[in-house]
Amino acid sequence: MRRTLVHWEVTELLPKRRLTAIIAASVNIIFHWLCESILLTFDYIQVGYYTMTTIKFIFLSIVFYSCGQNNVKQKADPSVTILSNKVIPLTNYLDNLDSCKKALLYLDSATTIDSNCFSCYYNKLIFLSSLNQYEKAVLTINNCIRIKPYAHDLYLKGGIFLEKISDTVSSKKYFQKSLTICNSVLDTMNINNADYEMLMINKAVNLIMLGDQKKGNEIFKKMYDQETEPDLKKLTLKFMNKNKKQLLDSMIIDQ
Repeated sequence: MRRTLVHWEVTELLPKRRLTAIIAASVNIIFHWLCESILLTFDYIQVGYYTMTTIKFIFLSIVFYSCGQNNVKQKADPSVTILSNKVIPLTNYLDNLDSCKKALLYLDSATTIDSNCFSCYYNKLIFLSSLNQYEKAVLTINNCIRIKPYAHDLYLKGGIFLEKISDTVSSKKYFQKSLTICNSVLDTMNINNADYEMLMINKAVNLIMLGDQKKGNEIFKKMYDQETEPDLKKLTLKFMNKNKKQLLDSMIIDQ
């Protein structure tokens, strides 16, 4: 059985930043969330606008965007970069136990050298997930939160990991923290902001995870009704009318 990421097919010509924000929030629902940058494998991309077919989202080399937080660029330690680069080819073998363990060894070595390497911790999550090591994933996401404490999406994923190990008491705290941050950002955000839809989707997911399925699905329906792009409308439809269990079951797909 292989743990894999869901892939979306997007065929419309869409503005790059908007498409990125929508897909980012969508990927978050299936457990993986991108913001500033993402490693993609793809069949075709048109510069300026994205015409994408069979886009496969790969979790590696993500530099997180934290809402309401300025990121300070730090020069990477060359040895950490070398270790991180060794992980890249191993993403092709997520169904291989030894490959996942090898990737984690590289990333563990990298975080030993640089305990504040956000991408190193974050990239561990896909391999821990492939190995079903959710307790270790919780520890790892907490290191991510230590480095970026205002990133609402990290708390959302932390809650999901805790749900995977049946710690529903702790997961509720993570979902509530994520929702609080989302609301604080949305309160002062213009609806035309490129990140608005992404934040609304994450807000809806948090509400459903906290048991307010009615309000969460109302947000999804409103977004669906207001969406004009056919493919993004279809994408939003995938998340409508789902309860907490259905969303959790869709986080990771077995193949």
